[in-house]
Amino acid sequence: MPPKKQKKSSANSARKVNALIFGPSGHGKTHFLGTAVLDERTCPIAIIDFEGGVLDVLTGLKGEGTDWVHIPVRTWADYNEAYERLRSNDEGFKSAGIDSLSEFHIFILMELLEEFKDKREAKGDHPDLVQQGDYGVGLTQLRRAVRYLRDLPLHTFYTSLPKDDTDPREGLIKTVNMAGRAATEIPGLMTAVGYLALTESEEGETQRMLLLQNYAKIRTKVRTPWGVVPPDELGPDPTVTTLLDALQYE
Repeated sequence: MPPKKQKKSSANSARKVNALIFGPSGHGKTHFLGTAVLDERTCPIAIIDFEGGVLDVLTGLKGEGTDWVHIPVRTWADYNEAYERLRSNDEGFKSAGIDSLSEFHIFILMELLEEFKDKREAKGDHPDLVQQGDYGVGLTQLRRAVRYLRDLPLHTFYTSLPKDDTDPREGLIKTVNMAGRAATEIPGLMTAVGYLALTESEEGETQRMLLLQNYAKIRTKVRTPWGVVPPDELGPDPTVTTLLDALQYE
C-alpha cells in the first residue's frame, strides 16, 4: 500500500515544477529525465524506475550515485522505501523522476490482483482478470502517491506512454496511457504536461520537440504564474533546463 501522508516540510518553499512528459517509446523521455543532471536546480535527481529500462538508456551518464541515483521499484515495500528516501532527503536530492507513470499505474493494478487472488479464485473468478472496482481503487492509490510526491520540496518529472482516445467533439486525440479516469485526472495534478514528438529538420535530420500547448489533438497543458506566457513548444532537443527556463523557475 502507498505510504501514509507525512507532514509538509517548511524548508525550501520555492515554487517547484511537476511535469509529465509523454510520448511513444524511443522518443527520448528517459533521456529527458537524465538531462536533470545538467542543471543545478535539479541535480542530483533520484530516478524511480518502474520499467526496468532506465539503466539501458542512461548508461554513460555522468555521476551515477552522486548526480543521479537509480531506485528500482518492484513491490510496494520498494516504493515506500523510495518515498521515504525522498521525504527524509538525507542525500540532498533536488528532483525526482518517475519512469514511468504508465507502468506505475499497471504496477498498482497488478498488486491489487495479487492481493485479491485467493478470494477471487475461491469465488470461481479468473485471478488475472482486472475487475471494474480495481480501477477505482487503483486510481485512488495512484492519485494519493502523485499528490504525496507533488508535496515534497522537490521538482518532480514523470514519463508516460501515449494512447489514442476519442473525444465526442474533437474526434481522435492523444493523451497519457492510463486506464479509465486516470488519463484525465492525473494530468490535472501537474503544472506541465508535454508531448515529446519527433520531427524532421530542414536538413532532414530527426529532432525532438516538446509540445506544451495549443495543439488541439494532443492533451497538453502548462500552468504558470500570472504574466508568464509559456511557448507552444520547446526544441529542438529540449532538456529539463529549457523547460524550467521557459516556465521561469528560479
